Amino acid sequence: MAELILQLQDTNGDFICEKYINIPSPRSAYIAISFTDSRVSENLANSLKDTLIRTLLTLGSNIQKVLPPCEGASKPFGECFAINNTSNSKLLIVVGDGNTDTLRNDRLLQWGEMILPVLKRGSSVKLPAPFKLPQVAFWENDIDEIIPVIFSKLGISDEDSRIFISYRRTDTEELAEQLFDALNHNGFEVFLDRFSIEPGINFQDRLYQELADKAMVVCLESPNYLLSQWVQFEIAFARQYRLGIYALNIGGAPRTRSIDDEYRELVDHSSFVTNSGRLLQNELDSIISKIKERHSLALYWKKYYMMENVYASLKAKGQAPIIDANGFIHVITNREYKIWATPRPPRINDYHYTDILNSKENRIIYGPKFIERKREVLNTWLSQKAIVNFYNEGQIMEMVGSIINTPKV
Repeated sequence: MAELILQLQDTNGDFICEKYINIPSPRSAYIAISFTDSRVSENLANSLKDTLIRTLLTLGSNIQKVLPPCEGASKPFGECFAINNTSNSKLLIVVGDGNTDTLRNDRLLQWGEMILPVLKRGSSVKLPAPFKLPQVAFWENDIDEIIPVIFSKLGISDEDSRIFISYRRTDTEELAEQLFDALNHNGFEVFLDRFSIEPGINFQDRLYQELADKAMVVCLESPNYLLSQWVQFEIAFARQYRLGIYALNIGGAPRTRSIDDEYRELVDHSSFVTNSGRLLQNELDSIISKIKERHSLALYWKKYYMMENVYASLKAKGQAPIIDANGFIHVITNREYKIWATPRPPRINDYHYTDILNSKENRIIYGPKFIERKREVLNTWLSQKAIVNFYNEGQIMEMVGSIINTPKV
């Protein structure tokens, strides 16, 4: 389990430290949240910090706040012990109000690690280098929208954002298209059958491929939603392969029994433009924000589940695996192995990452059980070219056995 050292700038420009342990993340992290010289920026930074901790606490029941080595004392920026830990992810967040370009602590300008400037969209961008565009992360309605960006920066979730929209065209075509457009503008890769399947393509094969490649399915529960055999298939697939699910229940439509209310948003008719199947802009913005957060957590939980299964299987066989600084499961038997877990069918980036960070032998990628046939052929080719062994979730015991029984060299 990883640790998080979180520093928040105070009114005087110094930083107060908090420490959290048992964070279910590939590597430990240091985060400093600072702000420009205004009360508005300070309030926004405090709100972001509170939401970040509240969201992190949902990731595991064992997460605890403990006293850091400095005992939480106020310190000048750059003097935290965690900065010198080479295995930590390090992130400096600078929150601005869009008007002030003055920092309360000039030492921030000397930071050489990851940065995340944060501003409200439409603000006059006035931040000094190195906190200028294009690095800025913008929020629309609430600074809490930045949480998924922080998660991706730290490796808690994937930077790639992919969503499948499940809907009944006769009921919610306008809404599905509105969400498709809004999510695309927010950096998501979105599957919507109307725009994503070319003529002549086998519909079921393409659904398999697209569902397997996504982290979450957004279900538009409408009066006739559950009457579709394709909808039933999409929900069953999402549950079987542990995709995230988020339901938008439209006007009290029948609820999908297999989806808990915890993962459902009630959307009444007052949320729509009069006589239209499209949401009012403020309602749309709110839903997009919630989808971003749900997607980030869904992808995280799927990867964490996969890593825990490998970790537990190795421990059960008397091994002592660890998570290294780059997020690989590291185990030494007769040979040294590095295992990269990916919650979606592996892409060339996964093989490239595994290749450049490890030696040529004994590298493994561990992926989902279902991979559509064409992707499976490509994956086999990549595995052979990169000299990286691939195992899926259904082959976990085979993988562990091959690691343990490898002869000495």
